Amino acid sequence: MKKYYVVSAIILAFGFSVNAQTYKIDTARINFENLQRPSLLVKYDASPKTVKKAWDDYLKKNYDVKVKGIGFLTNKEIITATDVSIAAISDKRMNIYASVTDAPGERSELNFFTSFGYDFFIGPDNYPAEFAGMKKILNDFSMDFLIDFYGSEASRITSEIKGLEKDIRKNNKDIKQNTRKARKKSSEVASGMQSKNISLQMENDQKKIRISELVKEIENVKIKQAGITRN
Repeated sequence: MKKYYVVSAIILAFGFSVNAQTYKIDTARINFENLQRPSLLVKYDASPKTVKKAWDDYLKKNYDVKVKGIGFLTNKEIITATDVSIAAISDKRMNIYASVTDAPGERSELNFFTSFGYDFFIGPDNYPAEFAGMKKILNDFSMDFLIDFYGSEASRITSEIKGLEKDIRKNNKDIKQNTRKARKKSSEVASGMQSKNISLQMENDQKKIRISELVKEIENVKIKQAGITRN
């Protein structure tokens, strides 16, 4: 069996050793209501829409909190949940905000910030314990989200590789059949079959190039998966 036919198996068996973290949570500030507010900042490889949907799902599942600003007809930059209770942060009711925007390199940037009502925004100086609780939630979300996201990406890429390998096998089978039939045909018909075989081989060459590109993509995904660690 040719090398490119078994590339999926090679990918699944290949191991990676890396040191870089896939995500990093930083203390930051964000302009909100014309003032700088303390926040927690993290960047992901996924699109803002994907991150927003995952954030909404996570809060709903783990804290029974419904986020506003994202849905079938709504896609706001800052998504919110007002007057909610999250014991992991505080026993007081609060407002939570997440600004999710595009970041360089086809990534997204999430700014997570909270308040106890008008102008009482939680930060590391005024509410250190609550701010630490926010970071724990963001860490928990990041771990769950990225494990699922990169797992889906690996499955998608592997499926595409397998599809390309299948196409190559079919083309090779057609090439063999055309070659065999051409021996029994007139020179004019045989010439047409030869041209078709050339076209099929060129198609195979392009598919092999695409497979090589996908192998690099999935290697990068595996590296990212290995770097998913809390911080």
